[in-house]
Amino acid sequence: MTEFVGKSEASSGDKKEIKSLNYRLSIACLFLALIGVVGLDQISKIQAEKELMVWSDAKDLDQYQGKRVPLLAIGERPPANPKDGRFFISLNLNYVRNQGAAWGAFSKIADNIRVPFFYGVTVVAVFMIFFFLKTTPKEHRLARYALTLILSGAIGNFIDRIRLGYVIDWIDVNWNILGWRYYFPNFNVADSAITTGVTFLLIDMLILEAIRQKKRGSLQEETATVEQS
Repeated sequence: MTEFVGKSEASSGDKKEIKSLNYRLSIACLFLALIGVVGLDQISKIQAEKELMVWSDAKDLDQYQGKRVPLLAIGERPPANPKDGRFFISLNLNYVRNQGAAWGAFSKIADNIRVPFFYGVTVVAVFMIFFFLKTTPKEHRLARYALTLILSGAIGNFIDRIRLGYVIDWIDVNWNILGWRYYFPNFNVADSAITTGVTFLLIDMLILEAIRQKKRGSLQEETATVEQS
């Protein structure tokens, strides 16, 4: 009997140690993902400014000229007629300075209001993401990686605002699909990380959480059946 109890305690201790190791590995992976995304974002922006900016005014951030470098084009570029239905999609490198939020929102607000506003919003967002990361169960892996991607993007663009006073956008996509001619606002690696993170988070909340609830319900039913028998 004593031997059995000893083996049971040892087995329980091994499981706890394995869980602790898995948790530490998970944190390490999240940290590496964070560093990787922020590093890639900053390196790509520095390179974009070096290679794609033609000229800029040292005093006025709005006075600059970037160049567009075509990378990929699928289909035939349609004429200016927006009703032309020819399929076309284009991917380019194009240097743009964004002093506002997504799609350039709030970029025309006075600096003494806009700059503190974005600093404050970013700091609050970062603290909220850290809180959600801490409180999200470690079994919810997709949600944790999603939050890490969102955090990485927020930090990447925040570094730009501190370092330059604006965010560098350099990825340019436009298309014509069934007469829908659209020039998507320029974006960067940080924006892509945020968008991917939000998408993963929605998948976790709308799909994976429903699966988890269904499993919990089945487990509760099985437990109730066993107790009744």
